[in-house]
Amino acid sequence: MDNIIIGVISRDENINDNIYKAIGKNNFKYLENKCSYIGIVNMDDDKIDLNILNICDGIIIPGGDNIYNYHFKILDYCIENNIPVLGICMGCQIIGLYSFSGSEEDLIKIDGHYMSNHYIDINENSILYNMFSDKIIVNSRHKYALPNDKVKYKVGSKCDKVIESIEYIDDNCFLLGVEWHPEDMDNMECIYNYFLKEVLKRKFNKD
Repeated sequence: MDNIIIGVISRDENINDNIYKAIGKNNFKYLENKCSYIGIVNMDDDKIDLNILNICDGIIIPGGDNIYNYHFKILDYCIENNIPVLGICMGCQIIGLYSFSGSEEDLIKIDGHYMSNHYIDINENSILYNMFSDKIIVNSRHKYALPNDKVKYKVGSKCDKVIESIEYIDDNCFLLGVEWHPEDMDNMECIYNYFLKEVLKRKFNKD
């Protein structure tokens, strides 16, 4: 799948009082030898770089601390152009907020999900069910969660009433968000393989 290009959105990282655009190395772990990939670093709230997005067949929005307007602009572009999106932690929250035109202020504070491992219950009608069955242990590094009563996309799994995955999938759209960090686990390659399969299918259909 060398002809597939996956864009990974960078996050702001404060190093010695300087703000850098960074991407954690593990975000590429399950992409190696399966596709080409690039890190998208030159985005801001005033403008997204369509020259970069135009060459991407899929987008990954990894974890981070700050949600910006350009995250939602990127989702807009991906939905309009049938580009699959995989959201991780903050990326999952961005997808959920996008579903009801929400903002970061709509996230709710939660306890017990930061720096912990816990079970999640997977809905039978979720695409994750075919990968993992009804229950798995995941890692967790989030202090905020999506509001259950506002999210418009399908909720794929939960833990303690906290949304753990979200999906919106049809012929023209593939959005999958997981609240945990699969890039830091050893048994999550199937998520990336499914994502890449959708990327390949939709790229072929467009071409």
